[in-house]
Amino acid sequence: MKRHNICIDLGTANTLIWTDISSSVVFNEPTVLTIDRKTKTVLEIGYLAGKMAGKTPYNVDIVFPLHDGVIADLDAVIMFLKQAIKNLHLGKALKNACFYLATPSDVTPVEQHALVDLAVGLGAKKIIIESEARMAAIGSGIDIYSPQGSLIMDIGGGTTDVAIIALGEIVKTKAHHVAGNAFSSAIRKYLRTKYKLLIGDKTAEYIKMKIGSVTEPSNNSLLEVSGRDLLTGLPHSVIISSSDIYNCLIPLADSLVELIIETLEETPPELSTDISTNGLILSGGGSLLKGLREYLKERLHIPVHLTPFPLESVIRGLAEIATMSNNKKD
Repeated sequence: MKRHNICIDLGTANTLIWTDISSSVVFNEPTVLTIDRKTKTVLEIGYLAGKMAGKTPYNVDIVFPLHDGVIADLDAVIMFLKQAIKNLHLGKALKNACFYLATPSDVTPVEQHALVDLAVGLGAKKIIIESEARMAAIGSGIDIYSPQGSLIMDIGGGTTDVAIIALGEIVKTKAHHVAGNAFSSAIRKYLRTKYKLLIGDKTAEYIKMKIGSVTEPSNNSLLEVSGRDLLTGLPHSVIISSSDIYNCLIPLADSLVELIIETLEETPPELSTDISTNGLILSGGGSLLKGLREYLKERLHIPVHLTPFPLESVIRGLAEIATMSNNKKD
């Protein structure tokens, strides 16, 4: 029986699945599921479950099984992936399959063991765990096997990984929990503190995408935001500006700069020279924050490039590794 390769980029915000059956990404949806509280069965996953966030009836639980890039609820992750595989009709492909998974650079042995348990629970016969930063570099088109050093920052939903790679291996890496979700949380905290307005995750994400920026806005755009007044408990709306959001996001952007600087400070001088020429590669959904590329370029004084497929760089890297493995067997 042919052994199929299944690549899974299990992210805090989104999960992507690639298979060698179609040689393409067959699943790309939010990592969330709704569960019937009485029967403990899965009702919806992905986009359909995400639409129910903040609106679920009393008998339904909405579960986000990953926090800060690692598995917080293993049973829920297994239920999520089993349902995804069922929806994709991949049941037969799981038999004797080889699973390729990616993890943040600061993953602990316990957290890595949880990933192995996850793959075994899905029926994997072989499990290969790779670094997210290394896979993001491959998926971004970087020749990681070159002696020239490359610097990449992968900003996911729960974690940000910075890595310097040369000769196919990671020379230095650091991780931080300031990532896409942290930017949204900063917006929620700002509105709660300044306007006493409570908003949900989806509203904060919308604000971030609509007027969020880490470069000072030349035109101060306005946006009406609705939520619950913390003083009265009643529905309430306020008008916020892009300058408001800029001021609450800048401290987080500064922490990303510090993360890169800390990594560079521990890098061999020869590789530092390469990086000053080649610059920084940005990947991950968080890299799409408006003005981030320009901000990092200004602060770091090196070129900053956005990968062509920021949301898919890790899964593309896993797929390339899986394909190379198949070619070697052939």
